[in-house]
Amino acid sequence: MTQSKLNLRELPTLVLLLLLGGFMAIFVPSFRGVENLTIVGEQAALIGIMACGEGLVILGGGLDLPVGAIVAISACTTAICFGLNLPWPLAALCGLAAGSLAGAINGALITYRRLPPILTTLATLLLFRHGISMLTRSRNFSSFPESFRALGAGWTPFLLFAVVVVVFVLLSQQTRLGRWTLALGGSEQSARLSGVPVGAVKRWTYILSGLCAGFGALITMSYDGNTGSGVGEGMELKVIAACVVGGIRITGGDGSLLGAALGALLISLLHNALVLTHRPEEQTDLFVAAIILTAAVLEQWRSRKK
Repeated sequence: MTQSKLNLRELPTLVLLLLLGGFMAIFVPSFRGVENLTIVGEQAALIGIMACGEGLVILGGGLDLPVGAIVAISACTTAICFGLNLPWPLAALCGLAAGSLAGAINGALITYRRLPPILTTLATLLLFRHGISMLTRSRNFSSFPESFRALGAGWTPFLLFAVVVVVFVLLSQQTRLGRWTLALGGSEQSARLSGVPVGAVKRWTYILSGLCAGFGALITMSYDGNTGSGVGEGMELKVIAACVVGGIRITGGDGSLLGAALGALLISLLHNALVLTHRPEEQTDLFVAAIILTAAVLEQWRSRKK
């Protein structure tokens, strides 16, 4: 895939992002406030970091539905470790490990048992969500260390988001795993015949997606100051939407993780715009749905041109 193609797929999202941001900056003065911009940055970081992992899975021809439930698993694991008086870096590592393990379970079921990704991850979404709810008895966790709360303060979430985007863009474009993932999404049979370790590549994409969900959990719980088994509910739809809006082909093999990050920014900015203009927050989903349909039309147009 050439860089020009990447730019072409990302261009509509970038244009919408600039138009919406420019409109808000000119006509809604409160949008320009530092406090409001940090809120947009935090929301974009949560969706965008998870979209990097989800985007990698989709580029490989898969789908990871339980990312929101994995956020709950990682957040509750971290909170339980806080309750055991573990240092916050170690507790955070345990949360990231829990997210990666959940991703590994998805990858193992899909590759070793050769189960369909959409049905497998739909099942694990329910298992993970209700499993962590039962294990924690729907308990709410709070009173986190102040040093940990700094992860969600100010521009820190957005800076972490930027670092993750750079790392995942380099991973997808400059490593064998990234090239194999794109080859796998283009044609699994051709990739297998070319010597690509299909099973291992799929498993790694799901593990990395779980890791990104774990990072999202750390950001949201440090920002909110509390967490529980219901955190991240419904987040999977926004994450997948960010990938599609950002130009990643839902069947895999084409698109970029930078596009997924731009899609996350657009969705966060749209939500913020509706809040500031006193529109019902539910309208966010309507606008996102319209953007997704537009993206689908563009994808059909690209396919016909090819």
